[in-house]
Amino acid sequence: MSPVAERRSMVGRKTTTSMQQTEAFRFGAFRLLPAQRELLLRGTQVQLGARAFDLLVALVRRRGQLATKDELMAEVWPGTVVEENNLQAQISALRKVFAGDEGSAGCLQTASGRGYRFLGGLEDEQPADPGASTHEPERSGSELSLVVLPFANLSSDPEQAYFAEGMSETVTTDLSRISGLLVIAFTTAAAFSARPLDVRQVCHELRVRFALKGSVQRDQGHIRVNAQLIDSRDGKQVWSERFDGDGSDLFALQDRITGRIANAIGREVVTAAARTAGTGASDSNAIELIMRGVAADNRPQSLESLQSQEQFFSQAARLDPQNSEALARLARAVLLQSIQMHVAAHFKEEKLREGAVAAERAVTLNPYNARAHLAVGLMHMLRGDFARAVLANETAVSLDRNLAQAHSNLGNSLVHLGKARQAIAPLEQALRLDPDGPQLGAFLSAMGLARLSLGQHDAAADCFARARASNPKLPRAHAGLAIALALKGEVAEARIVSSDLLQLVPAFRMSETIHAPFPASTPRYQRFYEDVLTPGAKLAEIPI
Repeated sequence: MSPVAERRSMVGRKTTTSMQQTEAFRFGAFRLLPAQRELLLRGTQVQLGARAFDLLVALVRRRGQLATKDELMAEVWPGTVVEENNLQAQISALRKVFAGDEGSAGCLQTASGRGYRFLGGLEDEQPADPGASTHEPERSGSELSLVVLPFANLSSDPEQAYFAEGMSETVTTDLSRISGLLVIAFTTAAAFSARPLDVRQVCHELRVRFALKGSVQRDQGHIRVNAQLIDSRDGKQVWSERFDGDGSDLFALQDRITGRIANAIGREVVTAAARTAGTGASDSNAIELIMRGVAADNRPQSLESLQSQEQFFSQAARLDPQNSEALARLARAVLLQSIQMHVAAHFKEEKLREGAVAAERAVTLNPYNARAHLAVGLMHMLRGDFARAVLANETAVSLDRNLAQAHSNLGNSLVHLGKARQAIAPLEQALRLDPDGPQLGAFLSAMGLARLSLGQHDAAADCFARARASNPKLPRAHAGLAIALALKGEVAEARIVSSDLLQLVPAFRMSETIHAPFPASTPRYQRFYEDVLTPGAKLAEIPI
């Protein structure tokens, strides 16, 4: 044996011996039990490969000290000569696992060309009795936890089972992108397909609160998917929906259905959990406050709902200053009050600064949080930097393809860049992903602006009218409909809508809205504002 191999073998034996010690570490929402070879996230075991687990133990035990690449390869691959890219692959696997907890997302630091450090806030603890279960008792964090059970194949052709399996796996992947929601890995859930399912028992075994189950039925070219969300606390169904589609393009159909399920389930899980959370700040933790804020966001946008969200998310951020989700949602609630003209002009700059600080902090804490980039996009919109708003929303979409708000804000930003035709696709995607959600009015208003920019006044009026019906408290919907009706020659009707707008926001002025040109606005958008929006507003008697 070579000296290097002998050294690695000796280190490996030491590592094996040390892992027999009864020790336990806690960092963020994770609990590491080396002797049991378990890593738990909020009480649920994380699936982690053997090499990645050994690497994590080696880094944690150094308590922030630099571990060189040679040292780590010697400990994790004892007696074996390996390429450096194997180490990099395991580091990448650990970072993906840590992304499941916002407070731990950045705990692995790379020392360029040298090695790695573990910077998570470590707490030593006495391990449980070796014969006892290593899983933690349920805490409020486990309220936001879910398993996607294998979808049943109800088709007469057993070969269609692949589509049902694909639906289950894709829905699991899409739901796992929702920040703050713990979703059991599909490989774990799939093990339950071989036995009769008792949903409450499965949830008990996996220590999750919610289960999503469903079925797929294919008859010639037609496909029907049924999905139900079950709350394991009482076994009751809290949400269900049926989806029908043409099976000629299975991938497109699968994407459409899973996207809608992900948006609906994200709302329903948080709303159901919020109902059972504490109701006063004194008995609330940050997670419960976030749930109540999200529940407020699950209502159509209004000044009242935005202020309620601001209150809950700001309290959560004070309790947990490292919580990227609380800060991202706080930023959005604050910035939207300015965008929707709910903030007096002399307070706008103050609100913009407050929202910008929260948005930028959210991204710094967790660059993989799609909602943090969504908030940054709103910040850029209010500053009139729509090119950067496009980039922020594109980043949000790349992190969570089902985040309908990011698709809508992307389209809205493109309109302001004079690219209305390019804006139609992301706006249509937002409407496909969440056609019945509380943000429907905002999505339709953005589409209405794009249609106006393209000279499609009838289509624009239809979008704004539907937006106004969906959310009568949305100023943009009133203003857009009044302008579109005026441009169509329906001036009397336009002025009635304008009157409703001014009752909702008495200080409304077109020149103070986000639709007014900024210094950096493109010439095309400036012409659109001067030649279309301003004349339409004057005809409708909307103050300029």
